[in-house]
Amino acid sequence: MDFHYSSGLSSCDDLFELYDSVDWNRYLQLSKEELEKAVVQSWYVINAYKKEKLIGTGRVISDGVINACICGIVVHPSYQKQGIGSEIVRRLVDKCREGNLHIQLFCSEDNIAYYKKLGFEVFAVGMMDRR
Repeated sequence: MDFHYSSGLSSCDDLFELYDSVDWNRYLQLSKEELEKAVVQSWYVINAYKKEKLIGTGRVISDGVINACICGIVVHPSYQKQGIGSEIVRRLVDKCREGNLHIQLFCSEDNIAYYKKLGFEVFAVGMMDRR
């Protein structure tokens, strides 16, 4: 398939629609404006497109000196299992390595096997405040 990748921001409406496709909006409960602010404040963002349609995204939150956290990896369900998520992660990792940053990635337990295939390993236990 004909996919292309671009760093930088996508339309807030397109991003919100992509998050909606995987039910993240219901979980995150952010407005379009809040979601856009989170992306604008990210250190690096990469988007995947099929023609002009946003079909995947991922970002890095970083201090730009020591640590980088890869997050927000999402691929529209209609385009999953086609290497798009792997390519997004590869590009994010490459950008972090350029900055000699310590790369971290937090994921749900059901995604551990996927990220292990991409070269990540479990190194700590993540915790979440549910209050």
